[in-house]
Order: sequence, then C-alpha cells, then structure tokens
Amino acid sequence: MNQWFSKAHLRILAAVYTVMILLLVTLPINGEDQVLGKLNDNYVLQVRYDYISHTLLFIPWTVLMWWGYSLRLKTNKEQRIWFAAVLGFAIACEYIQLPLTYRTFNVNDLLANLLGVLLGFLLARGLSKSNVEQQPKRLND
Repeated sequence: MNQWFSKAHLRILAAVYTVMILLLVTLPINGEDQVLGKLNDNYVLQVRYDYISHTLLFIPWTVLMWWGYSLRLKTNKEQRIWFAAVLGFAIACEYIQLPLTYRTFNVNDLLANLLGVLLGFLLARGLSKSNVEQQPKRLND
C-alpha cells in the first residue's frame, strides 16, 4: 500500500495529521456551546463516542508514522525506540490538556489514544509484512 506514495509524501501527510491532532486536543471544540457539541453524551454499544474517536484518530496517524519514518528500521531496538516515541506523543496529547481551562485530562481518553497507537502499529506492521511477502524475489537472493 505504501508504494502509492513516496516516503517524502508520507512524511508530509504524517506532519499534517500530527498538526491536526494537536489542534483537536487543544482547541475548545467539545462542549454545549462548541462546534462538535457534547461528544461525551453520545454512546456506541455502551462506549462513549469520544473514546472511540480517540482510538480511531490514532490508528491512521500511527500507520502514517510507520510508513513515513520507521519502515526501514533494522533492529528491534530501533523499532522499540520508535514505538516509545509514538506512545509518548499519544500520552502527551492528553497531558497537554491539563493546563487548559476549557479541556480536561481523562485517563480513559489516554487509554483510547494508546489503544489507537497499538492497533495502528499492528496494522502497519501487518501490511508491511504482507507487502514484503508479495514482492518477487530477485535471482541473486
């Protein structure tokens, strides 16, 4: 799937998506008088919609980050460092809201962010491995 875009394009998409996430977690968009209304009062299968949206927000971001920045990481140590950095960003997105009077820190939002990162990581690695397996082997290998 990543053969459709160059690594530079994927990095640009990842940067734009990162800015979008930062705007979503810092702007006053959730509340009675805000743009999106009260997301906290909406449920899907007895799960608050905002938790689902946090998870869904971080899945494509993690895939873009994987394809744009880490697909060529050779060692497990490099992959662990990358994964820790991505998890750190997901955690920071919730902690950024602590000093904001119009936003609130929520442990469940934090867990939803981390779940999105984990699912995105598993998806990206799975797609990357299947993409490598589909590539024809060279005669010299």
